[in-house]
Amino acid sequence: MREFYISKKETRSLVEEIKSKLKADLSEIKDKGNKVIELEKEVRFFVLENLIFIREGENIFPALSCTKDFLERFPSVNVDKGAIPYICNGAKIMRPGIVGFEKDFKKDDIVLVKDSVHNKFIAVGKALIEKSEAEKSEKGATLENLHYIGDKHWKALKDYNLG
Repeated sequence: MREFYISKKETRSLVEEIKSKLKADLSEIKDKGNKVIELEKEVRFFVLENLIFIREGENIFPALSCTKDFLERFPSVNVDKGAIPYICNGAKIMRPGIVGFEKDFKKDDIVLVKDSVHNKFIAVGKALIEKSEAEKSEKGATLENLHYIGDKHWKALKDYNLG
């Protein structure tokens, strides 16, 4: 694992990439004092102000340790308590476990997963289908699970005191 600061130019470039891929407002991020933590060859954490993003291969997504206010900017699904153990073991988010949808999303968008009982974020996924299609279906995978409570990213962020 290695850690390094990124330049103002690199920060601006990274912020533009994140904004375009995630369709997120990142106006609160300043150009300096941001860093990268390289966990593995294909896994990096970007610490930008008080926000943390994870890049794993081609995917880039917010860490669950971001503020609730920030995470609420993204579309989300609510899952029943029966789905939680599976999701927190890395399973895809399946349509039968989803009890509600918040905000519209398209295929390949980043979508957060909430526990419907406590209204807490438990996972970050990538949409396999769009919301309108998911609402109509009764079975099948809706989201690919990218990051969840207890995964290697979660543990590394905790070890780094970022989670």
